[in-house]
Amino acid sequence: MENSKLRGYKRIYLVIALIALSGIILGDYRTIPAGLKTIYFHPALLITDYIALVGPAAAFLNVALVTFFSALLMQINKFPVNGKYFHVLGLMAGFAFFGKNIFTMWYILLGTWILSKVKKEKFSKYLTSGLLADSLGPMVAVAYLWHGGTYWPDYLVAILVGIAIGFVVPLVAEHTFVVLKGLSLYNVGCTVGFVAIAFVPIEQAFNIPFESEGCWAEGRPLGFIILMYAIAVGFVIAGYLKDKEHSFKNYRNLLKRPGNGKYNFAELDGMGAVLINMGVNTFICTTYLLLIGGDLAGGTIGPIFTVIGFSAQGKHAKNILPIILGCFIGSVLSPTASPTTHGVQMGTFLGTTLAPMAGTYGPIAGIITGALHCYAVLKTGNCYAAANLYNNGFCGAVVMTVLYPVFRHFFKENTYDAPSPSMAQRSDSTGGRGETVLK
Repeated sequence: MENSKLRGYKRIYLVIALIALSGIILGDYRTIPAGLKTIYFHPALLITDYIALVGPAAAFLNVALVTFFSALLMQINKFPVNGKYFHVLGLMAGFAFFGKNIFTMWYILLGTWILSKVKKEKFSKYLTSGLLADSLGPMVAVAYLWHGGTYWPDYLVAILVGIAIGFVVPLVAEHTFVVLKGLSLYNVGCTVGFVAIAFVPIEQAFNIPFESEGCWAEGRPLGFIILMYAIAVGFVIAGYLKDKEHSFKNYRNLLKRPGNGKYNFAELDGMGAVLINMGVNTFICTTYLLLIGGDLAGGTIGPIFTVIGFSAQGKHAKNILPIILGCFIGSVLSPTASPTTHGVQMGTFLGTTLAPMAGTYGPIAGIITGALHCYAVLKTGNCYAAANLYNNGFCGAVVMTVLYPVFRHFFKENTYDAPSPSMAQRSDSTGGRGETVLK
C-alpha cells in the first residue's frame, strides 16, 4: 500500500511539473522573478487574475508551487491520493490563479499547527482545513502591506492575523458541514465567509486598508484553448487506461448520483470513472466559455480547476449543467449583468458548489439554484471587503440554506448511492476495501 501511495504522489508531482512547464510555454520565463515579487506585494482582493497581473509564466509557477507544497504536506501526513483529497488539491491549484499564493499560506498554516498542538492531536486532522483557510490570504497580505510592505511591525500583525485564521477555521468548519448537509460542496467556503465577516472589521477598525484595483485577463488565447482541451482529453484517456473494462460503465453509474458531499466517487465507482468525469467536466466548462464568448484566463481557468478537483467528490455533467444553465439564464435576464460579466463567468463555474442541489432535486431545481446564485454572488463580496476568495462558497451556503427547505417539500429527492457493480465485487473480494487509490 505504501508503494501505491508513493506512485500516486509521483504522478501528482508530474502533473504539477507540467503546470509549471505550461506557463513557460505560454508565457515568458524571464518575467518570473519580477512576477513573483509583484504577487508578494499585492493584496490580491477579489478579483485579481494573476495571469493579467504578472503573465502566464509567473502565474502558472505560483499555481505549481502552491499545489506542490500542498501535496507535499499531505504526503508527509500520510494522506492517500484518492478521490476524497483531490478536491483539496483542485481548490489549492484553482485559487492560486487568483489570490492564493506561496507566501500567505504559511502564516495561516502556522495557526493550524498551533491548534493541533493546543488540542494535542495530529496536525493531519486539521491540515486540509488549514490549507483551504488560505482563501483568507488577502487578510494576511493587507496586514503586512499596511505601510507598503517594508515596516517590520506590520509582519507581526500579519503573523497574528494568520495564526487567528488558521486556528479558528478548522474548528468552525466542523460545524458548518453539518449545517450544509452535503448540498453545498464548499464547506470551508461557508466557514471562511463567517470568519471573514467577523475578522475583517477588526482590521478595518485599525485603519488597515482593504483597497486594490482588480484585474482580469480578457480574450481566449489559442494556447489556453489547446491546453484546456488537452487536459480534458488526457483525463479521459487516463481514465480508460486505468480500468479498460469498467471505467465507462462505472462513469454511467456515477452520473446517477446526486453528488452529495458525503460520498466519494472514487470509492463508489473507481478512479477510472473519476478521471473520465474530470475530463468530461473540463470539456463542458471550456466549451461553455467559448460558446458565450467568455475569457479564458486565470479568472476562469482557476474555477475550472476547482470543478476538476470536485469531480472526484460531488460534481458530474448531469448536476453541473443545470447550475451553469441557471447562471446563464439569470445573467441574461439581469439588467445589470451578462454571461460575460467577470464575476458571473467566475461564479458560473464556482457556483457548481451547489451541484448536489441539482443532483438531489432535479434539473429544474438546479436551474433555479443557479439563477439565484448568479444574482447573489455579485453582492456577497461586500460583506468582507472582497477579502474572502471563497466568496462563491459562502454565497452557495446562503443560497442552499434558503432553497433547501422549499425544495424538499416540492421536489422528489434522489438518494442513489449504490456502488458500481465492479466496485461492489472488488470491495467484497478485499474485505470491504475497494481499490480507490491513484497508482
